[in-house]
Amino acid sequence: MDFVFLGNNLAADFVNTEVIAQAGRTDLLTSPEWLSNWFESSGIAVAIKCSENDLNDAKELRSSIRRTFDLVIESKTIQPADIALLNARSNELRRVLSGSNSDYKLSFRLESSADALALIAQTCCELLASPRIRSLRKCASEKCILYFVDTSKNQLRQWCSMETCGNREKVRKHYGKNKALEQ
Repeated sequence: MDFVFLGNNLAADFVNTEVIAQAGRTDLLTSPEWLSNWFESSGIAVAIKCSENDLNDAKELRSSIRRTFDLVIESKTIQPADIALLNARSNELRRVLSGSNSDYKLSFRLESSADALALIAQTCCELLASPRIRSLRKCASEKCILYFVDTSKNQLRQWCSMETCGNREKVRKHYGKNKALEQ
């Protein structure tokens, strides 16, 4: 199964590595190699070699972010343990200065899985502390568990994607109307 990048936010895209497929809830991060592939596909970093411990750390962070997103969407208080984990992870993010001859740039060091997870945690913290948090949504489809930050002008986006969940919902409603008319 392919990774989906519909969240308009790195933390949302990371949580979206757990999806609903025909067999039910499906984890796309099934091995350290798949975690490495996700880091590369997301554009975070290339060629990060991941271990089983890295995979376990990633799943712990993903669960924490998912709980946090659910609580935020429900306008409830985030659990202190999740705040502590996000703070601890994001504090591991290191910046490095590089360049020469007055052409310097400040970037994040992304050499390991821990560095990549720290960037994801930092992105989540930045979202939580910004006005954009009010645009965090969960797909309106009952058969979907994906999250996204609504960047639409009117802030009325309901579906993770119109091509998948939005279209399915339109077809379901159309079928329901036609079936009702036939009776």
